[in-house]
Amino acid sequence: MTIHQLRCFIAVAEELNFSVAAERLFTTQPSITYQISALEKETGLHLFERTTRRTKLTPAGNAFYQDIKHIPDYYEASVQKAKIIQTTGNSRLVVGLRKLFDYESTAKTIIQFQKRNPHVVVDILPQDNYRPLDELRSGKLDVGFFYDIEHTNAPDIAFYPIFTLPYHVWMHPDHPLAKKTELHLTDLKGQQVVTSDSFESYLYACRGPSVKELLDVGADVSRSVPSMEGALVQIQMNTGIAIIPCLENAGIPGIRRIKLVDYAPMQVEIGFMRNNDRMEVQSFVDISKEYYDNLQSERKV
Repeated sequence: MTIHQLRCFIAVAEELNFSVAAERLFTTQPSITYQISALEKETGLHLFERTTRRTKLTPAGNAFYQDIKHIPDYYEASVQKAKIIQTTGNSRLVVGLRKLFDYESTAKTIIQFQKRNPHVVVDILPQDNYRPLDELRSGKLDVGFFYDIEHTNAPDIAFYPIFTLPYHVWMHPDHPLAKKTELHLTDLKGQQVVTSDSFESYLYACRGPSVKELLDVGADVSRSVPSMEGALVQIQMNTGIAIIPCLENAGIPGIRRIKLVDYAPMQVEIGFMRNNDRMEVQSFVDISKEYYDNLQSERKV
């Protein structure tokens, strides 16, 4: 299996037309057909159903596409990273970061890391909410931050707990609940709670109380949005509230946050591939653990 074969397959899967896919890749239709045939032969998969009128993915072809569609991008990024190291002599560490994360602490951690590792350039990339572990496995990320609810069995990845994020109810300052200092789930009875069923949404990734739990206390969960940004707009319009885990000092101007006291905080972990034995990776993990351990001790005092 070659990167070129995967690019051909991805182009046909997205265009559902061999001729258009060939134009997209600046090649010929017979060449595309040959590469797809070779890929099917090697994998033992029947990837496309073709008639005189249309081309469509088989169920197996669709599953294969969903899993490998980013591999060419990861390959290009890996080659580029290797070329930089070869040319400059500098190593690169790619760190994933989640939305609404503790950016201040992350910056301080990176500063400390680069003092100890001046030859290493740190790149920060946003982490995917749909399949976050895949970005480690593909090599797109060297280190990432994960929620304990995102993995149940991943023996190839090492995870270290670093801190917890309490759940808060985010709302407009004029909302009827905004004057409270803390909230229970039962306080959300009759309230419009904005949720998300999109795998790619941060609001989905951070979970929180389930739809059933919210329905059981009488909350209105009829409004679902495809993104975190959509939820924030609803809050700013004072047409809904959302349950989001965050640090006490995190937030967005113009939005009131009240801790949800009867729902367990979410555990945040730092993760990396167990077979990634680069010294830079272990150094970043050790510095992160040390920083957050000290931060937690200071907060207890």
